[in-house]
Amino acid sequence: MNEARKNRLISIIDELIEEKLEVDENFLRITFFEVRVKNGVKEDEEKEFIQLAGIKLTNMGYTVYFQDQEFIYKETRRKVQINELIIAIKDN
Repeated sequence: MNEARKNRLISIIDELIEEKLEVDENFLRITFFEVRVKNGVKEDEEKEFIQLAGIKLTNMGYTVYFQDQEFIYKETRRKVQINELIIAIKDN
């Protein structure tokens, strides 16, 4: 993993998480559009981005779900949709 690339991805992750925390600190939704289009993460960087974001969110006390995984939030069973890369729910 290229160090400059890793640092750029971590910077994008940090910014996205900060934006999401301002909206709802218990439920974070990171979409394909936000990552790939708005922040310019390339296709070959997406897997690395998801891995790094997953580690950070887990360390922050979130349960992390990825594309096609099912989860329960507010007593409703849902599935991470095709346009969503990550759903993170704050552990109580």
